[in-house]
Amino acid sequence: MRKNEKAFWLSLRASLTVFMMFFAFTLMAQNVTVKGSVKDQNGEPVIGATVKVAGAKTGVITNMDGEYMISVPKNATLEINYIGYNSKTVAVDGKSQVNIVLNESSTELNEIVVTALGIKKDAKKVGYAISTVKSDELIKTQSPTLGTALYGKAAGVDIKTAPGGAAGAISINVRGLSSITGTNQPLVVLDGVPIRNGEANNSDYWTDQRVNSNGLADLNPEDIESISILKGAAATAQYGSEGANGVVMVTTKNGKGGKGVGVTFNASVTGNFVAYMPEYQTTYGPGAAPQSRISSGADAYGFYTRNGSGRNGLTKNEYKYVSGTSYWGPKYDGSDVLYYDGTVRKFNPISSNPYSNLFRTGVDQQYNVAVTNSSDKGNLRFSYTYLNSLPNQYNSTFDRHNFALNGTQNILSNLKVDYSVNYMIENVKNRPYRMYRLLCNFAGMFGAFDDINYIRNSAITPSGYMNRTWNDNQQYEADVNSGYEYGFSSKSGLVDEYLWNIYGKTQEERNNRLIAKVAPTWDIMPGLSLRASLATDYTTNKRENKNSSDKALGFGTSGDYSLNQYRYTIIYGDAMLTYDKNLTNKLNLSAYLGWSGRRETLWDQTSATNGGLSVINWFNLNASSSKANTNVRELRMLKTAAFGGLTLSYDNWAYLEGTLRNEKISTLYKGNNSFWYPSVNASILVSELLKEQKPAWMDYTKVRASYGIVGLAPEIYKATIAYNQQQASGYIYAMQPNDLGNNEIKPERTYEWEFGVEGRFLQNRLGVDLAYYTKTVKDQILSTTTAWSSGANSILMNVGEFQNHGFEMALTGTPIRNKDWNLDLRFNIAFNRNKVNKLAEGVSRLEHKNWDNGAAYLYSEVGGSIGDIYAYAPKTDDKGNTIIDSDGYIALTDAPVKVGNVMPKYTGGFGFNLSYKNVYLDMSLDFRKGGSVLNLPYQYLMGRGSLVDSNKWRDAANGGQTYYLDNDNNVVPATSAPAGKVLYDDGVIFNGVTEDGKPNTKMASAQRWYNWSYNWGTGAPTYYSHSIFDNTYVKVREIVIGYKFPKAICDKIHATKLSVSAYARNPFYIYKRMPIFDAEATDATSWIEQSWIGGSSVTTRSFGVSLQVGF
Repeated sequence: MRKNEKAFWLSLRASLTVFMMFFAFTLMAQNVTVKGSVKDQNGEPVIGATVKVAGAKTGVITNMDGEYMISVPKNATLEINYIGYNSKTVAVDGKSQVNIVLNESSTELNEIVVTALGIKKDAKKVGYAISTVKSDELIKTQSPTLGTALYGKAAGVDIKTAPGGAAGAISINVRGLSSITGTNQPLVVLDGVPIRNGEANNSDYWTDQRVNSNGLADLNPEDIESISILKGAAATAQYGSEGANGVVMVTTKNGKGGKGVGVTFNASVTGNFVAYMPEYQTTYGPGAAPQSRISSGADAYGFYTRNGSGRNGLTKNEYKYVSGTSYWGPKYDGSDVLYYDGTVRKFNPISSNPYSNLFRTGVDQQYNVAVTNSSDKGNLRFSYTYLNSLPNQYNSTFDRHNFALNGTQNILSNLKVDYSVNYMIENVKNRPYRMYRLLCNFAGMFGAFDDINYIRNSAITPSGYMNRTWNDNQQYEADVNSGYEYGFSSKSGLVDEYLWNIYGKTQEERNNRLIAKVAPTWDIMPGLSLRASLATDYTTNKRENKNSSDKALGFGTSGDYSLNQYRYTIIYGDAMLTYDKNLTNKLNLSAYLGWSGRRETLWDQTSATNGGLSVINWFNLNASSSKANTNVRELRMLKTAAFGGLTLSYDNWAYLEGTLRNEKISTLYKGNNSFWYPSVNASILVSELLKEQKPAWMDYTKVRASYGIVGLAPEIYKATIAYNQQQASGYIYAMQPNDLGNNEIKPERTYEWEFGVEGRFLQNRLGVDLAYYTKTVKDQILSTTTAWSSGANSILMNVGEFQNHGFEMALTGTPIRNKDWNLDLRFNIAFNRNKVNKLAEGVSRLEHKNWDNGAAYLYSEVGGSIGDIYAYAPKTDDKGNTIIDSDGYIALTDAPVKVGNVMPKYTGGFGFNLSYKNVYLDMSLDFRKGGSVLNLPYQYLMGRGSLVDSNKWRDAANGGQTYYLDNDNNVVPATSAPAGKVLYDDGVIFNGVTEDGKPNTKMASAQRWYNWSYNWGTGAPTYYSHSIFDNTYVKVREIVIGYKFPKAICDKIHATKLSVSAYARNPFYIYKRMPIFDAEATDATSWIEQSWIGGSSVTTRSFGVSLQVGF
């Protein structure tokens, strides 16, 4: 019986197996393999479109050519989807070839944006403004950093990049100021993880003059998919005490959008050419003004005489020469003069742009290779980018290696893991030096008669020591030909110092930075998921400073060596539970609840020699002449937060969201360090509400409103009373600081309302986004004067308040779109105004900066705007007439008066993308209206007589009038001079009235007026208001012309894409109010240090070519 039963079951199993195989074969026989392509209206392939059987959960994805292949039942219906395009269904009907054309969506309601905490949302659900810049906009001119790629592309976002190429810092300001004295740099979030950014302010005249960078400059544009800028408080409230300045959300590329393995290779070469430097007058050479020539030992023409030293084979006969750091000397006449190199040269200008000759043309070479892979199990992208940069400064090098790995792995059907690794290695030799001391000191300036190539090449003597331009090398160098025939620079040695910094000092720097994240997501059940992430941002920096000995040991010790090692670590983690459910067929609820924590630690150690090197150029701490010094600094910060959000949507046209964050931060005193940050936003889709009743020209319209509260916490240890370590007689002790913290300090708080309208019209040919915001910033953290009895000068308090409001408009348009031609336009503009409501009790004015011992000030005043510039200015009468003093010079105000404000009236950008078949032309520019800036080099160069502007009235050909000086040195107008007197032709009668109101008839010497009024410091007739300019400009940022090779050519080399392009960055200004220099030549991220210009490194315009190929 059992045998029969067993046989029965075996027979049944075999029969079932055969039946199932037959059934499966029958089903397969009913399937067909369908191939085809998916393209847009212009015939371009749609890469990454999903092709599936209607109703199925899975399908296939089109490749780099927009092609697909899928096995489906012969009577199936295909459904094709891609973001930004209308979905389409097509019946197979047994066909083996099905080609699909997708139409661009007129509503774009499926557009996905990245919001706070890395949450991706449909754009329709967002009730606040977000500006997004896509990857193709970031890399089309192969910028080594993000800064130049973002100019003018987001309304209300002001970008500044420090000159210095890839080594320079990036400053981003969103919607004006959010703090009077604190940082205004936004938080940077990479793939959902807050990372290190920071300030980079190089402003002090006396400290290190190298151009430094900040964390944002480390990010590689080649690896970035998009940048979303969250502007308002409602958008950034989930970042609490770091949300006041806006948030830059950076999303990296992850390999999605294709099937199988793909490879791309990009290469570019860029030349960075010196540009926008001061243009010098080439009419007059160095020397004293005519009125001072005789007294200074020169002849009436301005020439001096001296005996030659016999260097370079010259006789020791008497030669004429010119001397002085000012350019009020004789006219260039081509006569023979003794030059300071010991040779005889013609007295002709050598260069009208000497500072340009101080630098070389820089070259950037950048290469990127990326490998992608995508399948049902996940996707990944690995990328390597190598940047080799030859900086404009001589004796400098820069190279950077960026490695990026980003992807998603599907572990189970309901469990996936997102991961990303970004690793950067940066090697820098000699960061660029600022020109502050060369341009902002009368003794350090070059002139048109200076042979910059000779000076630069002679910076180091044959023995390897510093060459002194003031001609006292004899005591340091045996070679008689190594020094200068005579001095041409002041004994301050600023020229020598600058060149010695470049050639005699070496700073070798190596940076390593790792940003890594792992983030699993578990779909617990339909509508309920749990996401967690663990991340780190780990930076190490090692700097060795090897400063050569500038003289032999017999003349004393010199040179030094220092080693700085720096570690900055961020550990970040979060967990978030999300829930989504349709409560009814029209009402949907989505919510999230989570926790995050972040710990930051800094360790910084510097060891340095003391008293010079005991052995020439032995760069070791053991070479210290005295006991070497070591300083160690450690900082720690911990921040934790609990957060949540709830969104209700009704019938796909009404959305309401509320968020709440409770945050604790260690930079505030325990018991006073927990704060709440709420927000609410709402949006109504008018186009969905109207539905069939909407006008034909309306594709999509949304109105939105939001309110939020965000904060800005003080820097680490600023709010606490941290004692300073001191040392005396070998003993270490602690002292109370002069500026005290305050245990009651709380974060600065921003309360902001925002209202906006956005829409798409005329079949998506026109796009509009308008936003108005108003915010009040309370509890400003300011230092307040305290009684001397406290043992300190000031104490930190929450005392300030100001208001900020503005309007933003962004327009997009496509006036031309057909088979061959396409033209896309974009324009944005932003207005911002602020008003100071109050400062500390009894204080009506806050001083931010004092230039040149009271010559000019930067203030914020109650009732006024932040950033008023005050300076001495021409005095006027009740009718506005300029008052002229008894010497014929412009009279000045008795005290500094307001002469401008640093905040612009509006900023914006414009650009277009034009294509004809495979050829394309892209251009972008940005503009700024208003905002005053102090141009310090202009003040000094005018007083020195170097600039073209200083030629006005200098002689009869330039409008000067004739006069002679009487025995009391008074100016006497005349057409001829008495015997023994000299007739001068630089007379000027300034328009204005005398103190008694009569028209001025007093003649003055123009050269004296330039020399005295454009001087340093205070005291009539010196004043700085004529060097404060309206910084209005319109600047072309990018021009790109390129060619995309057709598919037929790509197929011959087995490529999926191939394109070449030529580009320009910062090629020219269309309009600029400020004379000399780039209008934004700043090397600071602080608005205070951006209020003046001219101390940065050299500025450039760039031209390059690039190649992009994909397989």
